[in-house]
Amino acid sequence: MERRRAVPLSRATLLLGCAALLGAQLASSAARPADPLEPAKAAIRVKDYGRAASELERAASGGNADAQYLLAVFALNGLTGDRDVSRARGWLEKAATQGHARAAYSLAALLGSLDPPDLAGAQRWLKKAQELGLGVAERTTERGALPLQFQPRIDLADSAARRDALWLAAEQGHIDVVAELADRAVLDERDAFGRDATARAALAGHPEVLALLAQRGAAIDRADEHGVTPLMLASTSGNPKAVEALIAAGAKVSAADRTGNTPLMYAARAGSVEIVTRLLQAQANVGARNVQDWSALDFAKSAGNADVEALLRARGAVGMLRNSVASQSLTDVGRAPQAQRDLYAGWPDVAVAAARQDATLLKLLLSRGADANARTPDGTPVLIVAALAGSAQCVEALLAAGVKPDSPNAHGEAALALAARAGRADIVGLLLSRGASADAHPADSDAPVLAAAKAGRTQIVDILLGAHARLDARDADGLAPLMIAAQSADGALLRRLIEAGATVDLMDRSGRTAAWYAARAGRLDALQLLAQRGAVLDRADQQRVTPLAAAAGAGNDSVVKFLIEKGAGVDARTARGETPLMLAASGGHSSVVDVLLASRSEVNAQNDFGDTALIIASRNGDAPLARRLLSAGASAKLRNRDRAAAVDVAEAREFAQVVQLLRSN
Repeated sequence: MERRRAVPLSRATLLLGCAALLGAQLASSAARPADPLEPAKAAIRVKDYGRAASELERAASGGNADAQYLLAVFALNGLTGDRDVSRARGWLEKAATQGHARAAYSLAALLGSLDPPDLAGAQRWLKKAQELGLGVAERTTERGALPLQFQPRIDLADSAARRDALWLAAEQGHIDVVAELADRAVLDERDAFGRDATARAALAGHPEVLALLAQRGAAIDRADEHGVTPLMLASTSGNPKAVEALIAAGAKVSAADRTGNTPLMYAARAGSVEIVTRLLQAQANVGARNVQDWSALDFAKSAGNADVEALLRARGAVGMLRNSVASQSLTDVGRAPQAQRDLYAGWPDVAVAAARQDATLLKLLLSRGADANARTPDGTPVLIVAALAGSAQCVEALLAAGVKPDSPNAHGEAALALAARAGRADIVGLLLSRGASADAHPADSDAPVLAAAKAGRTQIVDILLGAHARLDARDADGLAPLMIAAQSADGALLRRLIEAGATVDLMDRSGRTAAWYAARAGRLDALQLLAQRGAVLDRADQQRVTPLAAAAGAGNDSVVKFLIEKGAGVDARTARGETPLMLAASGGHSSVVDVLLASRSEVNAQNDFGDTALIIASRNGDAPLARRLLSAGASAKLRNRDRAAAVDVAEAREFAQVVQLLRSN
């Protein structure tokens, strides 16, 4: 295999990642109507890289060069798994061959970073990028350098690229690049959500970067559009040194976001005793409360952070949900004296009582005529107050009093969905027993059974199935519970869904079924169970990728063997003309290649670009795999659309062992 040395992200990888991922690609999205990559870019903007990669795979398989380039960025930066240079290189070559200038430039950088470097290849692709009109390639050539010799102030002359490079470097902690780029012109730049480089470094917990940014004049307390400051973000990072750096730079520990949450509240919810301690040392107000009257202690309690809760209590913190009842009478709810702020302002007594674990007071209030269907000032039903507090006793008391089990809060969510998401099987069962809908949920959130399946809460899924929840509930991507279960390790959940009547061949928006997902995930047990229930095992998705092809590309040899035994087509082609053998060769999965060759897969098949499995293996420098293919009858004479044979691509990359092997055949 080809030997590679680790390339610092402050060099080639950063160049690949920042300039495109958050620069030219995203910045230009508004100017291009009906952008086919907008779903992927939308996912990138919210850092949902898994979904973004799925969207990009579809477009890249259809020949979209921008998608191929972004997939290379993902692979180089490890956004959806381990950093994968071989995969990145493959996508860059595909995009660059189609005339994608930045892909050509990035490929030159990558080839120059190999050990040993492919200088000829790097120069060739640098020249190609220059011919395609890429300004940075022109400047790199003028100074007689390769893209690997990354100099931010020269290579990132474009202000948007410099800004995005700074953001990525701050987020990833590359202080050398931050030092190169952190001038006032870009320090003041903010994204669509109002966050700058300081916010990114704070959220990621990089104290050295934060100190440098402060030294360069960055606005330490600049809040985003929700009023969230860098100190609040650092308080959730888990790194006390990041908090210390901001406090040392003068960050305000008393700042509050738009809903009144302070850095101490953020830290209490995150559960870091060290960060909470440091904020208290900096005179953070332990008694501060947000617009819902929650204190830091309430956040610690709701998150189950016992150590933080104990620390805050020791500092005199008081929570909204009290543990004692006023001594005047059993039905009196304790409230603050007139001289103090009323922590229950506007709350009916029954709501305060419902938030307690002990239902004694609540039952007495209800027996005296309290309204079980009352709401808090923000429209939250008392039943939801009890469910969120995790008080099964209070939920049961309210249901016995005739409360409406499906009354929603201001966001349209009922108690059942909230309890399912929180993992409270006891409360879910109580609500269902009193007639709560097993399917009620807002249009913009998952159905309870789907949310429980995604969270791996098998017990709650089972309870909901017993209440006849809709088995085929979908999310925005068309994923159903059965598809989630098919790719998880929970075989019991999959079996339960199938036995309950879930549709085994249901397809998501990409045309993928539970069998497809099981194949890609290598879940042979799930695939066998689906086959027993009559699932179609050879149905391709919208990009014509079959379960066999998905399994081959992922290196799941046992699944590949099973699917072939069940009659799956070994030479089924994707939308790009790739066969399972080519996909296995691309991933270097020799065991899968052996299974496919033994099943008489066409060894000399060519994809739409003209590549064969042998050309792909040679391009990757995989001599053992090339030897296997040659032994199976692979032709070394076939050429792709660049008129390159296997020996040509191996020679261009200086894979001497592969070249020698090919020339001897």
